[in-house]
Amino acid sequence: MMAINSRQFILMFAVLIAAWMLVFWDGITGMEAIWRRSDTFAHGYFILPIVIWLLHRDRAYLQSAKVRSTWLPLPLLAASSFVWLFAYAADINVLSQLAAVTALMFLVWMLIGNQLAWRYKFPLAYLLFAVPMGENLIPSLQDITAWITVFLLKVHGIPVFRDGWYIQIPTGMFEVAVACSGIRYLIASMAVGTLYAYLTYRSFKKQLLFIVFAFLLPILANGVRAYLIVIIAHYSDMKYATGADHLVYGWIFFGFVIMLMFWVGGKFADPEPKTELYSDKGATKGQHNKLWVSVSVYLIMMATWFIEHNISVVELPKSADTVIKMPDSNWGVSFTQPMQSSYQRESNGTELFFARYGNKQSEGELVSFSNKLYDAERWTVIDRITKNENGKVYRYLLLRDVQGRERALLYWYQIGDKQVVSPAFAKLYQALALLTGQANFASFVAASTQATEAQDTMASLLKSADSMLNQIGLNQVGN
Repeated sequence: MMAINSRQFILMFAVLIAAWMLVFWDGITGMEAIWRRSDTFAHGYFILPIVIWLLHRDRAYLQSAKVRSTWLPLPLLAASSFVWLFAYAADINVLSQLAAVTALMFLVWMLIGNQLAWRYKFPLAYLLFAVPMGENLIPSLQDITAWITVFLLKVHGIPVFRDGWYIQIPTGMFEVAVACSGIRYLIASMAVGTLYAYLTYRSFKKQLLFIVFAFLLPILANGVRAYLIVIIAHYSDMKYATGADHLVYGWIFFGFVIMLMFWVGGKFADPEPKTELYSDKGATKGQHNKLWVSVSVYLIMMATWFIEHNISVVELPKSADTVIKMPDSNWGVSFTQPMQSSYQRESNGTELFFARYGNKQSEGELVSFSNKLYDAERWTVIDRITKNENGKVYRYLLLRDVQGRERALLYWYQIGDKQVVSPAFAKLYQALALLTGQANFASFVAASTQATEAQDTMASLLKSADSMLNQIGLNQVGN
């Protein structure tokens, strides 16, 4: 056994942390870039200092502790490395960042052993708050905020009509926009509330109850905030709380909510625990040598780094079109930064679109929020049919605008010889094709026209799409 402040252990720890940073550098810098540009995740800068402070406040125990390295997290570390490789190949940033943080957690666990890892399970788990995730909750939070606002307005006696995220009252219309969803309040409240629960309570039950409280309170409070903004605007004849000032009111209100949360939580605080020193009692015998554990960690890191740097990244040609011009078309399909693209219009009015991407491209990607199958502001999907015939998989959409005009759209993604219609499966097959070397490129193929009978239209669009691919060259689509 060896004291945790041993120079040998510190050197070993430093080398492995350096290896971790080398392997996961893209994920680390990606997280920092999001912290820098997004107010929602700016708290990420404080997570590591908080973890270090939590360890420092327990320094008496830590300095007396002895390291008992363990093999137990080795499969978890290997799994995190594999997830990182998959996310890196598929350009799924949040998954790669999550894999980087979990790999760090498992690496530390392996080095310090089960007993110390269990004692410091909260500081290790708290690192997860550094990962900028949670924006997928925004639509649900907008719905909840709109529902609470409408409910309170009805209780108040103000006539109100809700259409999705739009709220109409006699004096004006309000939108529950992304900034009004309360996502910033929720994530900040969870980060602060979880830390407060750990520092204030010894009982796991109390900690869990307070974390649930810290989750629900900002959601309810944000609905009340939105209601108060509508009330202020209503009684001021739309002079106040309709511009940037309502964001100021929001942060003031959020500060009050956080104070309320702490005040309520303080009523049930547990007494401070007594300082304790490390004891070998209950420690697992027969721990493995720290050197071999460290070598295993290092080998996993270097293998991950080697595979990562042997994944071929296709450079986007400088001549590549970033926007495809479609004159006199109301379709609205848009794919950014393809390596190769094509737009055609046949004599019968059928429009054809093709975009080709590298499975791992320096700029742009096949599946992205910036890529649009159609103009969502103009068209609404009224029918959706997925077909799988003779190895061909495609999806048919019937679109309609506010004037009642209809448009048919048929499309699929092609990765090698695999056709899929789900963006998630397209990402999956792209990553697998890249990691196994089966294909370096993938494509999006689509055909659209003014709608007629569904079966006739589908057959016609499929024939036109195949004809376009023959002109482009089928060997270019999947290879």
